[in-house]
Amino acid sequence: MNTLIISSSLSKTSRSFILCKAIHSLLQEKGVNTELVDAREMELLPFYKGPTPSMEELSQKVAEADNIIFAMGVHCYSVNDGLKIILDGCCGGVEGKFFGIICAAGGERSYLSTMHLTQICMNEWRMIQLPRIVYATGKDFEDDTISNDDLKDRIKLFTEEFSSIGKKLIS
Repeated sequence: MNTLIISSSLSKTSRSFILCKAIHSLLQEKGVNTELVDAREMELLPFYKGPTPSMEELSQKVAEADNIIFAMGVHCYSVNDGLKIILDGCCGGVEGKFFGIICAAGGERSYLSTMHLTQICMNEWRMIQLPRIVYATGKDFEDDTISNDDLKDRIKLFTEEFSSIGKKLIS
């Protein structure tokens, strides 16, 4: 099983990237072949300006992946601009794939913001979503580490379910 984890936040202090690293590590411990893509290392342009070489490379990785985990920060109660560019410009090969969502937000009241991503993936590409989302807020972190034990448990459960269900779907 090849899993692509896409961290879409462009923030230098991205908490969603911290979540991605934790999930990436746990999936690798389970023997899942994972690759973590950090949007901060890419040149992203809106799709109408044409793809950059890094966007073309990501498009190829998306096409080759069995399943995908999207990580996002919340901006105005919706997906962030980096993720929107990635979805528009790099996700042509996602139809029917299994996906999961990781979200880091500033507060507790933005938890429904992930529904925009769910709608895009399920309606536009008929993807299959893991019905569990890792949602974290600023209070779950101390410096650059996850400090909330409940969040650590939710991450562990997410990776267990993503791995087991993902393997079943590609068998």
